[in-house]
Amino acid sequence: MAKEMIDLDLDGKVVPVPRELVSGLAAAAAARAGVSARHRDLSLLLGRALESGAVSLDQAGVRALCAVIEEPQDGRYGPVGAALLREAAA
Repeated sequence: MAKEMIDLDLDGKVVPVPRELVSGLAAAAAARAGVSARHRDLSLLLGRALESGAVSLDQAGVRALCAVIEEPQDGRYGPVGAALLREAAA
């Protein structure tokens, strides 16, 4: 059975991402929501993506996403997170 994917539109580039990764990124962004409006906004957008199956991020959203992935997590997001980071940076 294939993993359910969420379509992230990274400022015009659509990337399918596993639901589990989107959920983890939303939780990490929410954890920083009290100190960063960018993280708060990202957590809300990713939460909506979990409900709808897709989300569109502008340049600021993509930067916030990269910041969350790059935060020290001891490889928490694994190779899929690294691939998403490469896609976002491209």
